[in-house]
Amino acid sequence: MTIQIGMTSKFQNPALLTFILSLVLALMIPTLNGADAQKDFTIDAKINTQKLNGADKLKVVATANGDTQVKNVTSNDLKSKSATVSFRFNQKNNIVSVGKRDEYAVCAYALSVSNEMKSYSCVEGNIEQPNGKNTIVIGSGPVITLSSGPFKPVTGREISSPIINVHIPLSDRKDVKDLKVVAMIKGEPQSKTVDAQKMLKNSKDNTIIVPFRYDNVPEIGPTRIGDYFFACVSAEELNPPEGTECEHRLTDHTFHIHNIIAR
Repeated sequence: MTIQIGMTSKFQNPALLTFILSLVLALMIPTLNGADAQKDFTIDAKINTQKLNGADKLKVVATANGDTQVKNVTSNDLKSKSATVSFRFNQKNNIVSVGKRDEYAVCAYALSVSNEMKSYSCVEGNIEQPNGKNTIVIGSGPVITLSSGPFKPVTGREISSPIINVHIPLSDRKDVKDLKVVAMIKGEPQSKTVDAQKMLKNSKDNTIIVPFRYDNVPEIGPTRIGDYFFACVSAEELNPPEGTECEHRLTDHTFHIHNIIAR
């Protein structure tokens, strides 16, 4: 914006000029101070570290509102009874705006000195504070579902190059346009944004399938039978009740294809 104020012979009132300048500055200051800055919310993962059985570090992955973040916790931070890992997400992105009861997922992987996974604990939760802090406890409590309880080891047979097929029923949401899909197994998140309208035209029973291929061995060790995997889907048109929905499963065979229904 360009503002030109000239002291011509027709405009020589200092008081009026001061008023105009003050008004212009008042209009500009909110923008200069970042009034349009992106608002956010946090997920605080409070991790019980008392039964990690000599883990040297943690890899923590959080997925919310169509976005994914990864953080590492070093051995120094594991000396206390618990460690809190905070993840900050934007309330709004180009796919969806966060809302109360939206679902999210957090996984913590206990690693050895050589970076091999010793055990894991994953939780799935609901956003309670879209404008603030959402706290979730990991690695403690009873085993009620697959996404609860203490850290668990995985000792099953190896799975080579797994493919996660995310099935997304949309018979009740045929107006969905862009859809963000996130999948993760063994601490390796992947994401895709797909044209749901285009995929629906070629779908069966209004269910689209988004594949995620894992050709490389994860950095924390090979995928095995018993490993936890999840998928989340996000779109503004999924509201209500939830703009983001997540589901999880355990691998139970050594074949390539592993299916999950994400909503």
